[in-house]
Amino acid sequence: MNILLTAVGKRVQLIKHLKSEFRVIGVDCSSLVAAANFLDAFYEVPRYNQQGYVDSLIDICDKEQVKAVIPLYETEFMLLVENRKRFEEHGIILILSDKRVIETFNDKWSTYNFFKSNQIPTPDTFTDEEILKKINSGDVMNYPYIIKPVDGMGSSNVFKINNEKELRFFIDYVEKPVVQSFAKGTEYTIDVFCDLNGKVVSAVPRIRLDVRAGEVAKTRTVCHRRIIAETISLCKRTKFVGPITIQCIVNIAEHRQENINFIEVNPRFGGGVPATFASGINYCNFIKCLVKGEPIDSVIGQFNEITMLRYDEAVIL
Repeated sequence: MNILLTAVGKRVQLIKHLKSEFRVIGVDCSSLVAAANFLDAFYEVPRYNQQGYVDSLIDICDKEQVKAVIPLYETEFMLLVENRKRFEEHGIILILSDKRVIETFNDKWSTYNFFKSNQIPTPDTFTDEEILKKINSGDVMNYPYIIKPVDGMGSSNVFKINNEKELRFFIDYVEKPVVQSFAKGTEYTIDVFCDLNGKVVSAVPRIRLDVRAGEVAKTRTVCHRRIIAETISLCKRTKFVGPITIQCIVNIAEHRQENINFIEVNPRFGGGVPATFASGINYCNFIKCLVKGEPIDSVIGQFNEITMLRYDEAVIL
């Protein structure tokens, strides 16, 4: 089976895993990306916001007899879901959640409102107008806060705010910001896969031991039963399809009670998902079943606890 990945960048470990059972074609807006050297076929394409991007993807899929497209870059998701029928007319499955899901989770304010409306614990979050109103009215400010762009990705323009001076500066500095109460504790990422009906078939929590430029550098898979259960409960409040990456903060409160606060949902593969592959979860089988419309057997909790340490490697051309 042939599959296509968009915005391959440096997703070498993801490609290596998928190549174990697929012929993997990749695209990017630049040929100078490391992952291009590990694919079965690579194509340089226009940027997602340039004319002809979707046409070029469909042309490549037709040429390479691609059965499924797996997008990796959030900013292009809305464009692709709006063109889902065009892909389907060419016999191509777009492995991506529907438009409503993308609208909700590509926007951090909408994500916060989703959490609150579904009684999912999450740190208090404010628009820039709300936080400035709190300051100007003399409300007690419980520093620190986290400020980030409402449509941001990774750690770009994410800052910890310790006082009013910093807050006023970064509200002007960060474009379209949201301000979130700082949640102390241990940060986890949960690699999730959902079938076509939105049922969770795998959920693997990972402790983020070390993060570099927004992407995990050291991580350990942990069979944390409560995180798994609450992640499944979260996913039941909407309909995800395919790979999902969820982040939460866990801290120990009084009487040793664990508090779990969810902070982020990304409807795509996370950068640290190779750790979940190595823990024994067969994503290739999930993808095959999804493309064929076959049921996927649940493997909830059926993984090994392993540690992944990442490092940079050069490609010499």
